[in-house]
Amino acid sequence: MVGEWTGREARALRDAQRMSIREFAAHLGVHERLVSKWEAGGSRVRPRPVNQAALDTSLARCDAAVHARFASFLAPAAEPDLLAVPEVMSERELIMAAAHEASEHAAKAESTNVGTTTLAQLDADVRRIAREYALAAPASMTVEMLRVRRRVYRLLDGHQKPVDTSHLYLLAGTLSGLLANASTDLGYLDAAGEQIRAAWAYAELSGNNGLRAWTRGMHALIENWSDRPRNAIQLARSGAEFAQSGTATVRLLNIEARVWARLGSESDVDRCLRQAESCTDARVDDLHDDVGGVFGFAAPKAAYYAGATYVQLGRADPALAATERAIALYEAGPAARRSYGTESLARVDNATAHLLNGGLDAAADALRPVLALPEDRRIAQLGERLIGIRRRIAAPGYRDAVEARGLDEQIEDFCAS
Repeated sequence: MVGEWTGREARALRDAQRMSIREFAAHLGVHERLVSKWEAGGSRVRPRPVNQAALDTSLARCDAAVHARFASFLAPAAEPDLLAVPEVMSERELIMAAAHEASEHAAKAESTNVGTTTLAQLDADVRRIAREYALAAPASMTVEMLRVRRRVYRLLDGHQKPVDTSHLYLLAGTLSGLLANASTDLGYLDAAGEQIRAAWAYAELSGNNGLRAWTRGMHALIENWSDRPRNAIQLARSGAEFAQSGTATVRLLNIEARVWARLGSESDVDRCLRQAESCTDARVDDLHDDVGGVFGFAAPKAAYYAGATYVQLGRADPALAATERAIALYEAGPAARRSYGTESLARVDNATAHLLNGGLDAAADALRPVLALPEDRRIAQLGERLIGIRRRIAAPGYRDAVEARGLDEQIEDFCAS
């Protein structure tokens, strides 16, 4: 008696006795369709107790030689050595054992813990988070990102088809990218760097070029904010190798321009911005153009990036034009796509450009909506940019003005919160 039979073992017993399915079914007193069902199910199907007893009896009737060969095949202690099999098995038994091995492995490969509904829901979760992030506080969205990514991780620990595994890696990568973005908004650049490196690993595992291009761009921004601009340039250029849409290309060129501005290279800035403005690539990709949100790079965001780049170079007039365009586009656009973070940063850059031109009152007007933001939406980049404003109004020409002192106090209160 072998204990609890499975369909795989029943198949091996039938082959050991050199019986057809019809003969074996008659031998056990069952319908041949039942035997076919057992064998198709392999190790996952267990015959009913009454049939288990019939199988035990059938095994007992095997002659000693066949019984020994069959028992060695079923032995769980070690895998059969197929090279040694011809000495103890007939040719047919060897071929059938190889066939059973293949069918069992294929059955496991076909089994999955991921259904189409699960993947569709996870896709919807990522799309929702990427779009809602522009409207919500980063800390609360971080909790939601972690919840969904942990579900993806649990699924990856299970068994699924290779195509579904690749899909899950893509989801893990997009969520890690979102967490990198949230980490920068909350002021944790080291954590952001760790998240974006994980996102890159998942992009490689999934083979998704859209995620590769976006991740390289985000990593370049993190390196730039971490005072490693040369490395940031290399990352932005590396991302361009994977860009397969106009949106991805324009985004990476704008990121590269911002880094060149930090390095003071006006010629490289102008080159990158010209290329971005003249880009005619009409291709789209799923991440930048379909999911969008954090991953998108629409006209308002491009104008904001150009304004920030010109501010870095100290070029007031193009900075004013670009930031005013960004603010106007955000104000005129749909509320569901109005990124409070990017719009607020554009207003700070607009205020800086006004200060470059000597316009203290205009700068204070530009900052009024920013200084009224709720505390949970005061992202780290705003604090850093406003510190730059404080330095400017503390310089000769501004520091003695009553308006400058009042604005400085408001910024101090904003940053303290």
